Parts: sequence; C-alpha cells; structure tokens
Amino acid sequence: MGQRGTGVTESLFAAALEWAWALEEPALGRVRLFVHEANARAGAFYRRFGFEPSGQVVPMPTDPSAKELEYVFPRPV
Repeated sequence: MGQRGTGVTESLFAAALEWAWALEEPALGRVRLFVHEANARAGAFYRRFGFEPSGQVVPMPTDPSAKELEYVFPRPV
C-alpha cells in the first residue's frame, strides 16, 4: 500500500511493453491481459495506461461462474 501513487506500476508496465516490442520472434502485434470483472481499480489503471477493452469475456479458470475481461495494447506504429 505504501507504494501506491509513486509510479512503480507504470514503470513496470512500460518496461514490460518495451520488452514485448523488442522480441524478434514472435513479433507481437499487441499485448493483452485479462482482468476479473469485479476489479474496477485494475481496469481503470489499464485503461489509463493505454490498454483498451477488446470486448472479449472469458470464464475464470479457477471459478467459471466469474468472468475475466480482455484488455489489449496495440503495437505502436
């Protein structure tokens, strides 16, 4: 909790995306992740960071009655 608002998460995501775009094989066209439907805080962070909801919804592997929402970040041109 003490690290909230310090930019640590943004720095980690920026580094992860930089790594993803640097991969030679497979060359990625997008990065995607899944967020539990009830985790509005995470969804808001991902949208603020530049991820967009794709509209794809899948059941959670550990609880098929719960859903996960896909977010995508397209490769910059």
